[in-house]
Amino acid sequence: MKEKVMYVRLPEGAKYRKAELTESGEIAISYMETSDCKHETTQATKAASEATTPTPLIGGTDVYHKENGTNYWYCKVKGKDEFMFLSFGDIIKRDLLYDANGKKRTFSTDRQRKFKKDVLEAIENKPAEGFRWIPAYEPSMGENGKIQFIPGKDVLRGLNSYEWEQRLREYSPENESQEASKTTYFLLLMRWLKDKVATLEQLADRSEEIGHFWDSENAKHEFEKTGEREFGGLCGFVGNSYKEVKDPESRSGFSVLGGCFINDGNKCPLAGVFHEDHPDAAHIYSIGFLELKK
Repeated sequence: MKEKVMYVRLPEGAKYRKAELTESGEIAISYMETSDCKHETTQATKAASEATTPTPLIGGTDVYHKENGTNYWYCKVKGKDEFMFLSFGDIIKRDLLYDANGKKRTFSTDRQRKFKKDVLEAIENKPAEGFRWIPAYEPSMGENGKIQFIPGKDVLRGLNSYEWEQRLREYSPENESQEASKTTYFLLLMRWLKDKVATLEQLADRSEEIGHFWDSENAKHEFEKTGEREFGGLCGFVGNSYKEVKDPESRSGFSVLGGCFINDGNKCPLAGVFHEDHPDAAHIYSIGFLELKK
């Protein structure tokens, strides 16, 4: 077998410290650089997943990039349903506590401090695989009565928590489909924060600028079709519908996160967590959030 070498260019002025193999099979390169204040330093990691192509989903197409302003990978299954590759093996606590310039973040509001707590818990509970695949679109109902993830359709709603859990588990057993966890949700938000896709304020305090809320620009004041509004490589994820996840901190085992089109973006921002008290009741404003493990 021919030996191969991968080269990674460090930022200008960076001083190499070490390289190590993470539990999720990624290569983390640690380095230090001098901040603008000359006395602060920052350490960051470069995940191999950012430089290499992820393995396609079982039964899926080759992975590809989209011309949507992001550098994330995508794959389709069932010939049409699109998923985005969420890599989080390189995310560490320092990415939350310090910005890209090595300056310590200030969590000045109650919501920001709650966001900090939820993200730290998510990092602590990162799945060993270091990734998940998540839908690029909200779910809709296909002609065969099965859920699908394609643009231009009515958002599927009206299911209760148990029905969502079952539908998502049955979606793609070969890819270990399941209802996503609160951990996956907050690792996505942290991915966006680290990649400078969204600011702390947009995630934790006011989300109307980045999604579909009552006070968003060009708000419909009703459900938008799947695929109408994109942010961070996903359509309809911010606002439009609440996203239900598995949450062990909730008495029912489920929580709904973010907000929907009936809320103002500062009332129910993307990082908002609401425990589900009645999992057997139909949810008209929320959808189950799916994740694939393979």
